[in-house]
Amino acid sequence: MNKITTILLLAISSILFAQDPVAKEALEKLRATTKSYKNMTVAFDFIIENKIQNIKENQQGILVLQEDNFRLEMDAQTIINDGESQWVYLADMNEVQIMEHDPEEEMTPNKLFTIYENGYKYTYVGASSEKGKRLQLIDLFPEESGEFMKINIAIDAAKNEIYRIRMHDKNGGTYTYLVNSFKSNTTIKPFYFDTKKHQGVEVIDLR
Repeated sequence: MNKITTILLLAISSILFAQDPVAKEALEKLRATTKSYKNMTVAFDFIIENKIQNIKENQQGILVLQEDNFRLEMDAQTIINDGESQWVYLADMNEVQIMEHDPEEEMTPNKLFTIYENGYKYTYVGASSEKGKRLQLIDLFPEESGEFMKINIAIDAAKNEIYRIRMHDKNGGTYTYLVNSFKSNTTIKPFYFDTKKHQGVEVIDLR
């Protein structure tokens, strides 16, 4: 492939990413719907796969989001963030680590459902159907090199809500969040870890 052909392909690719009205419209609707919710509670499967290393793991989790605050409950770990402090509770060790919230951290649970808003180019892949849902498929590509080389988003077209997020790293691994249930504007617990509810818990304060 000569230099001129390469330049032309790169130029065409840039135009396609910058002028994808279908993807832009779908993401704008998704953003408007997400921003309209006071809070969100999402039950999901978290699937880790790497065919090269013969890895496949599946965990279940519940994520509660309200503005910059979140609570993530996984099989043996709970992470709570109130926008200032973050608590990481390890159930099998009965230990909680407390640290300052880092707003510059690239990938945190509260950014998962708005990851497309900054730092990514996007393109519309097509439509599909899964479990009776009509899905819009969009690929995100980072503008700068980072942990993930591509992210697939599947949007429930009827509800304008995320159904699936799949992240591809540079080592052949994929990390999939598959939404099983989604609730919005419900009564939720405060974003705080209460040590009184965990008798004998070891507190490690790293702030």
